[in-house]
Amino acid sequence: MIQKVHVKVPATSANMGSGFDAVGIALTLYNEIIFEETPAGTGLTIEIKGLGQDTIPLDPKKNMVTEAMEMVAKRNGQALPPGHVTLINRIPPARGMGSSSAALVGGIMVGDALTGRNLKQEDVLVIASQLEGHPDNVAPATYGGLTSSIVLTDTALTNSIPVGNELSFITVSPEIEVSTEDARQALPDSIDYRSAVFNVSRVSFLLSSFFTKRYDRLQYSLQDKLHVPYRIKLIPAGQEVLDAAVAAGALGSTISGSGSTLIAFATEREREIEEAMIETFAAHGISSFGHILKADNTGAVYID
Repeated sequence: MIQKVHVKVPATSANMGSGFDAVGIALTLYNEIIFEETPAGTGLTIEIKGLGQDTIPLDPKKNMVTEAMEMVAKRNGQALPPGHVTLINRIPPARGMGSSSAALVGGIMVGDALTGRNLKQEDVLVIASQLEGHPDNVAPATYGGLTSSIVLTDTALTNSIPVGNELSFITVSPEIEVSTEDARQALPDSIDYRSAVFNVSRVSFLLSSFFTKRYDRLQYSLQDKLHVPYRIKLIPAGQEVLDAAVAAGALGSTISGSGSTLIAFATEREREIEEAMIETFAAHGISSFGHILKADNTGAVYID
């Protein structure tokens, strides 16, 4: 029987202001991975549809999806069958919306389906966290919802809560990239005690605001002293765009992941907020594109 596996993985937004390297949310924008066995073939071939056609490697030994597939197959003690991998990409690559996490989580799930389907969600999280280096993006991609995660010595743990459909997430991505390396290098080596206390209070308030659906308080809980003040300088006109979102009616705004995408939170006037953000970038000579999204509360799934 010729094997076919189809996986859908949501975009994610990590850090969420005060939740640096710990909090993330899954969003209703998806990448898909389709594997179709080619019995007469040898090895894997890759086709890319959508975003990243000019930048994502087609070499299976250099592509994140197929690397994850191979790693899981080896873990399961089996070889992958020869086949064709189609990547349908809608998540903007290298923009702080979890494209690499989607590739890893999706690749792990496809590889496992082809070699035993032995992995539980918590296994996918641990493997993806080890490959990614941290769980804040791979956790919501795996579980969906709003996730709060920690790393232990040899594992990762996450708690996931569903997010109501009344809250929207407006993401605007400028046509510039902020590399993960540059984003990390922008951070200080240490912070003062008061800044640490500030962030502890804000991230706890962030989670409780979601628990109680007091979205009107998000503007305070998103305040941050660990990464946003340093990384926003890497995004031209970034602070002006965040301010424009709030002025247009957003309940709060911050950097998505490490950027360059900026994200705003709203329960109304979503289109006006998106337009204000895009227009502010344009006023500085920067083209950008946006999405108006909801929370995905399911995470990565197999499609029959």
